[in-house]
Amino acid sequence: MTFVLALIHLHAFPDGSSDFKLVGVFSTQRKAAEAQAATVELPGFRESPSSFWIVPVEVDATRSPLDTGPDQPPGDLHLLFQTLDHPERGELVKILGAFLSEEQAQAALSNHPGIPAGAELEVTPIDLDERTWTEGFVTVK
Repeated sequence: MTFVLALIHLHAFPDGSSDFKLVGVFSTQRKAAEAQAATVELPGFRESPSSFWIVPVEVDATRSPLDTGPDQPPGDLHLLFQTLDHPERGELVKILGAFLSEEQAQAALSNHPGIPAGAELEVTPIDLDERTWTEGFVTVK
Protein backbone atom coordinates (compact mmCIF):
# COMPACT_ATOMS: atom_id res chain seq x y z
CA MET A 1 0.00 0.00 0.00
CA THR A 2 1.13 3.51 -0.78
CA PHE A 3 0.11 6.44 1.38
CA VAL A 4 0.34 10.18 0.95
CA LEU A 5 -0.09 12.77 3.69
CA ALA A 6 -2.77 15.45 3.42
CA LEU A 7 -1.95 18.62 5.35
CA ILE A 8 -5.23 20.15 6.47
CA HIS A 9 -6.01 23.27 8.44
CA LEU A 10 -9.30 22.68 10.25
CA HIS A 11 -10.26 25.56 12.50
CA ALA A 12 -13.26 25.12 14.82
CA PHE A 13 -15.21 28.22 15.78
CA PRO A 14 -17.00 28.79 19.12
CA ASP A 15 -20.40 28.41 17.41
CA GLY A 16 -19.50 24.82 16.42
CA SER A 17 -18.85 25.55 12.74
CA SER A 18 -15.49 24.89 11.15
CA ASP A 19 -13.30 26.04 8.28
CA PHE A 20 -11.47 23.42 6.15
CA LYS A 21 -8.46 24.23 4.01
CA LEU A 22 -6.36 21.64 2.19
CA VAL A 23 -2.82 23.02 2.36
CA GLY A 24 -1.38 20.25 0.19
CA VAL A 25 -0.67 16.55 -0.22
CA PHE A 26 2.85 15.33 0.46
CA SER A 27 4.91 12.20 -0.10
CA THR A 28 6.78 12.32 3.23
CA GLN A 29 6.23 13.46 6.80
CA ARG A 30 9.20 15.82 6.45
CA LYS A 31 7.70 17.58 3.41
CA ALA A 32 4.33 17.91 5.15
CA ALA A 33 6.01 19.36 8.25
CA GLU A 34 8.00 21.84 6.13
CA ALA A 35 4.81 22.96 4.39
CA GLN A 36 3.11 23.37 7.76
CA ALA A 37 6.02 25.45 9.07
CA ALA A 38 5.81 27.74 6.03
CA THR A 39 2.02 28.03 6.15
CA VAL A 40 1.64 28.67 9.90
CA GLU A 41 3.31 32.06 9.42
CA LEU A 42 0.58 33.30 7.04
CA PRO A 43 -2.39 35.46 8.14
CA GLY A 44 -5.37 33.38 9.18
CA PHE A 45 -3.27 30.30 9.75
CA ARG A 46 -1.11 31.96 12.41
CA GLU A 47 -4.25 32.87 14.40
CA SER A 48 -4.89 29.16 14.97
CA PRO A 49 -1.55 27.34 14.71
CA SER A 50 -2.80 24.22 16.50
CA SER A 51 -5.48 23.62 13.86
CA PHE A 52 -3.19 21.74 11.45
CA TRP A 53 -3.69 18.02 10.87
CA ILE A 54 -1.55 15.64 8.86
CA VAL A 55 -3.81 12.85 7.65
CA PRO A 56 -2.60 9.71 5.84
CA VAL A 57 -4.57 8.90 2.69
CA GLU A 58 -4.11 5.57 0.92
CA VAL A 59 -3.48 5.82 -2.79
CA ASP A 60 -5.67 3.46 -4.77
CA ALA A 61 -2.96 1.36 -6.39
CA THR A 62 -5.11 -1.74 -6.85
CA ARG A 63 -6.44 -0.79 -10.30
CA SER A 64 -3.19 0.50 -11.79
CA PRO A 65 0.43 -0.26 -10.89
CA LEU A 66 2.58 2.65 -9.81
CA ASP A 67 5.10 3.48 -12.51
CA THR A 68 7.51 4.97 -9.97
CA GLY A 69 7.75 1.88 -7.73
CA PRO A 70 5.67 0.36 -4.95
CA ASP A 71 6.62 2.87 -2.24
CA GLN A 72 6.86 6.07 -4.26
CA PRO A 73 3.63 7.95 -5.01
CA PRO A 74 3.16 9.53 -8.46
CA GLY A 75 3.71 13.23 -9.14
CA ASP A 76 0.03 14.05 -9.36
CA LEU A 77 -3.12 12.66 -7.81
CA HIS A 78 -6.86 13.09 -8.04
CA LEU A 79 -8.59 13.52 -4.69
CA LEU A 80 -12.22 12.61 -4.12
CA PHE A 81 -13.86 15.05 -1.71
CA GLN A 82 -17.25 14.99 0.00
CA THR A 83 -18.72 18.36 0.97
CA LEU A 84 -21.84 18.71 3.08
CA ASP A 85 -23.43 21.98 4.17
CA HIS A 86 -24.46 21.32 7.75
CA PRO A 87 -27.08 23.75 9.15
CA GLU A 88 -25.21 24.30 12.42
CA ARG A 89 -21.59 23.35 11.72
CA GLY A 90 -21.17 24.96 8.31
CA GLU A 91 -19.32 23.27 5.48
CA LEU A 92 -18.02 19.79 6.36
CA VAL A 93 -15.34 18.38 4.05
CA LYS A 94 -13.88 14.85 3.93
CA ILE A 95 -11.19 13.37 1.71
CA LEU A 96 -12.65 10.05 0.58
CA GLY A 97 -9.72 8.87 -1.50
CA ALA A 98 -6.65 9.57 -3.60
CA PHE A 99 -6.37 8.10 -7.09
CA LEU A 100 -3.67 7.77 -9.70
CA SER A 101 -5.89 8.92 -12.55
CA GLU A 102 -8.96 11.04 -13.07
CA GLU A 103 -10.73 8.00 -14.54
CA GLN A 104 -10.22 6.02 -11.32
CA ALA A 105 -11.43 8.94 -9.23
CA GLN A 106 -14.51 9.41 -11.42
CA ALA A 107 -15.29 5.68 -11.18
CA ALA A 108 -15.00 5.87 -7.38
CA LEU A 109 -17.20 8.96 -7.38
CA SER A 110 -19.98 7.20 -9.27
CA ASN A 111 -19.71 4.04 -7.15
CA HIS A 112 -19.18 5.52 -3.68
CA PRO A 113 -21.74 4.13 -1.20
CA GLY A 114 -23.22 5.83 1.83
CA ILE A 115 -23.19 9.47 0.78
CA PRO A 116 -25.43 11.55 3.06
CA ALA A 117 -28.37 13.39 1.51
CA GLY A 118 -27.30 16.83 0.34
CA ALA A 119 -23.61 15.94 0.13
CA GLU A 120 -21.64 16.80 -2.97
CA LEU A 121 -18.78 14.71 -4.33
CA GLU A 122 -15.97 16.33 -6.26
CA VAL A 123 -12.79 15.13 -7.95
CA THR A 124 -9.90 17.59 -7.67
CA PRO A 125 -6.49 17.18 -9.30
CA ILE A 126 -3.56 18.02 -7.03
CA ASP A 127 0.20 18.16 -7.46
CA LEU A 128 2.06 16.09 -4.91
CA ASP A 129 4.51 17.94 -2.65
CA GLU A 130 3.21 21.41 -3.57
CA ARG A 131 1.24 23.71 -1.28
CA THR A 132 -2.19 24.71 -2.55
CA TRP A 133 -2.35 27.60 -0.04
CA THR A 134 0.56 30.00 -0.43
CA GLU A 135 -1.18 33.11 0.91
CA GLY A 136 -3.07 33.90 4.07
CA PHE A 137 -6.81 34.27 4.49
CA VAL A 138 -9.39 36.19 6.49
CA THR A 139 -12.45 34.44 7.85
CA VAL A 140 -15.59 36.56 8.10
CA LYS A 141 -18.37 35.25 10.32
